[in-house]
Amino acid sequence: MKILLCSIPDGTLKKTLQPTIPRRNDSLVPAWLPFGVLHILSWMEKKGYSADIYDINNLRPSDEELIKNFKRVKPTVVGLSAPLSYCYPNVKRISKILRELFPDIWIVVGGHLTGSSNVVLYKTESDICVVGDGEIPFLKLLDYFKLHPTRYQIDYTGLHQIKGLAFIDKNNKLKVTGSSNTEQLPASKMSYPDYDKLRLGLQEFGGNGELIHEYFDQIKTRDYDPGTEVGIMFGEKVDKNKKIATIFTSKGCVARCTFCQRAHKGYNAYVPNDLENHVIELKEKYNVGALIVVDENFGSNKKQSYEIARIMKKHDIIWTAMMRCTSVTYEDLKFYKEHNLVEISFGIESGSQKILDIMEKKYTLENIYNAISNCKKIGIKSGHDSFLLGMPGETEKTVKETAEFRALLAFVSEKNWSFKTQPYLVIAIPGSPLYEYCQQIGVIGKSLDEEENYLIRTSEQNNKNILNYVNKTNSSVKEVHYWLYLFIYASKKAYLNLVIKNNKPIKHKLLQIYKQCIKGEFSNVVFEFNKRKYYYKNKKFLQKMKWYTFLSINFLLSFSVLFLPKIVLFPVVRMYANMRFYHLHKINKLKKDEQKYNLFVEKCGDPDNNFRFTESRIAKVSRQIDRSLRNVVMENRKQMKPAITDEEIGLQILAKGK
Repeated sequence: MKILLCSIPDGTLKKTLQPTIPRRNDSLVPAWLPFGVLHILSWMEKKGYSADIYDINNLRPSDEELIKNFKRVKPTVVGLSAPLSYCYPNVKRISKILRELFPDIWIVVGGHLTGSSNVVLYKTESDICVVGDGEIPFLKLLDYFKLHPTRYQIDYTGLHQIKGLAFIDKNNKLKVTGSSNTEQLPASKMSYPDYDKLRLGLQEFGGNGELIHEYFDQIKTRDYDPGTEVGIMFGEKVDKNKKIATIFTSKGCVARCTFCQRAHKGYNAYVPNDLENHVIELKEKYNVGALIVVDENFGSNKKQSYEIARIMKKHDIIWTAMMRCTSVTYEDLKFYKEHNLVEISFGIESGSQKILDIMEKKYTLENIYNAISNCKKIGIKSGHDSFLLGMPGETEKTVKETAEFRALLAFVSEKNWSFKTQPYLVIAIPGSPLYEYCQQIGVIGKSLDEEENYLIRTSEQNNKNILNYVNKTNSSVKEVHYWLYLFIYASKKAYLNLVIKNNKPIKHKLLQIYKQCIKGEFSNVVFEFNKRKYYYKNKKFLQKMKWYTFLSINFLLSFSVLFLPKIVLFPVVRMYANMRFYHLHKINKLKKDEQKYNLFVEKCGDPDNNFRFTESRIAKVSRQIDRSLRNVVMENRKQMKPAITDEEIGLQILAKGK
């Protein structure tokens, strides 16, 4: 049995043929290690199996290169790792190539995309989906494939006995065998990835094993905020010739946000001793001096988190982490700071308590404020610019609340009023309550064609772009588009008012307005220009001029915040937003090629207002948990036809996620 494990690119086909390694100066796409594939391989090897790794996500070969490499390897089992639903177009493309080359091989898909297993199985050449954690089900599949070497020898009874699978049964109906998380790996069995295995794959498929070093940024090349130096980010004493690595120290999440798909049930932390060995390897082999810990909930297991901090200090590693605001006290932050932590990213998402409750974040605005304030007091940099707009229940009022709260956080952190990133429009991910809600209210269709169109549309993966958005609110999509602009300028206005109302001398206020607003805006313009100059260098003159015009208008609007009252400023912002909206409509209304997958030409479903989470419905609930979208979805289910057939039950399992 020849096993090949492949990482799959996310995004549209035309945007996923440009390799991320070797690095290019004009590349805005980072190189991500294929963690899922590496973890699967590690568990396979412990049980006596071996496999090759083809990092298609980063090498991004053409169809011709794929065909050449697949022919050379001649696999009998191929695992396609699709960690995001945005991977769908490339799963369809790559599975088609594999099937044409090898009609009888097994093609297995894993990752978050399997929340849409029905689409993957009916619309691509894939045979089986692994739903949830993949280590144990995939290993059982390999044992099954030993007895059934080709897809033409399928034994449905055997497949039914493996938990965590989705496949098409003998009656051509979807079958989901339940969740794999009843048998997920315990923490004691989880291990860190072996990069030597990835190096071998890069040598075989990329022609150069030394490409492994391309996954690690140099510290001096990493820029986070307009006007800030990397040395400030990681500390002035750090050697900027050292590299940055990304690691996980735990798996899973302690929360269940309603816009998020859960691939792992519960929260499991890695063994700290294994981390120390991994850190030593990263330092010695890859010159790593800084680590970005990308756990969803670092700090939730306090004992383990303190051990990790001690390891970082012991090995002179500067590090950052992602945490929940309720997972850390002032004393925790002080300890982490003393052990080389320099930045924390908090998943704030909204500055409206109403929207936080709908998201089921299970914390308050006060919790967030206290965490950010404590970071400032202790000297830890905090990230708080990642806000989501467009959830069910969102209104102009909640957008303004979020904008004002964002301004407060920037003010208390003594940052300028500019944005590291624009607000995001929330995307409904298959397997999340938000996706099921969108299907209940009819804005995402339930047919295979409609769901596939949605996956293609959102594969653009630009959730700052209204074209990709499916409207989940009770306002018009034109109004949602305006909110993207309102948020920015309402936040800047609120920031200015905080400066003016601050109990400081007038001279101090004027100096702060100059430094934090005017100078900050100039820094932001320079940052935006530098970020885009490579992208626009080969564009036509008119395209460049259009971009420079928009950049100039944005700057002038920001400058007008200094003297225009809100009663004048916001209508001006609305007029500008509407002008941009009509321009978008004009250039995106033709139903052709990939352009047809946008809000102006694609009909996603048939709206049904009976299940909507309206303002009157929100007003009827009193408890915080009752405002959760999860409860709304469950109440809506009671009014719908119950699942009876195996296929309906399977679809319900996929919809519920974890």
